[in-house]
Amino acid sequence: MKAPSNLYETLEVSPRAGAAVIKAAYRCLVQLNHPDKHAGNVAAVERLAEINHAYSVLSDAQQRSSYDHLSGHAQPVAERRGGGVKTNVSPPAPPGTKRAVSRVFAFRPLKQTTDAD
Repeated sequence: MKAPSNLYETLEVSPRAGAAVIKAAYRCLVQLNHPDKHAGNVAAVERLAEINHAYSVLSDAQQRSSYDHLSGHAQPVAERRGGGVKTNVSPPAPPGTKRAVSRVFAFRPLKQTTDAD
């Protein structure tokens, strides 16, 4: 197994991603790359090992902090947002067409509960 260049790239998340996003990305990637879905594919087994390693480091706050410090992903304590930041906003889709989702995973909507009186 070759060492991944960046654990965040392995899980396909931003270095600023929170624990919930990391966990969701991990679960999605495990489902997509599980060896049972790709029988006999050695690359799927290797990819799953990389995903598991990245999640084991990034899911532990202490290991993630150490990794961020050593790899140069450490964020400043007070991050400024706003001036000079370019946003990646695309124009709205024409009516009647679906917009392609650019992320690998998507959160499922919460189930609506109704109160029976």
